[in-house]
Amino acid sequence: MKESRLIRFTNLAGGALKSIQALKGMKMAPYGLSAAHTDLLCHLAHRPEGATQTELAALEMIDKAQVSRVLRALEGKGLIEKDGGGAYRRKYRLTKEGGAVTEELETVILRINRCVSGDIPPGELEAFYRTLTVIAENLSRAERLMAEGNEETLYAK
Repeated sequence: MKESRLIRFTNLAGGALKSIQALKGMKMAPYGLSAAHTDLLCHLAHRPEGATQTELAALEMIDKAQVSRVLRALEGKGLIEKDGGGAYRRKYRLTKEGGAVTEELETVILRINRCVSGDIPPGELEAFYRTLTVIAENLSRAERLMAEGNEETLYAK
């Protein structure tokens, strides 16, 4: 029996995700933080005006409750601060210490990027990310269709 491309994709993606989480965890451990904190710090580093919980949840594709827990931990470590707005409208920003930590993390991330994709020609890498984006969007669409009870629409192609 021929192996399903979806099974192969999920195995490869799952293995890659495990490695990414492990690498993030190793770099966050000295700060007493987990891999989950890395992305929010990086998002905030690229938004000096700050970002709300809702914006961060959308960027990370995770629920607001999880974002809230991560933000609380980052605030407790003095890496971020919030303005005085309402719970979901207040903006979070990096503190000076948070900026320094994130700068160090981004340096490590760039080194890992170079190591991981250094042998791939830039054109192929761009095509890969375009393709991966389409796959992710199609999977999200399929999930939505199935949740809405429109599974038959998936088989129409």
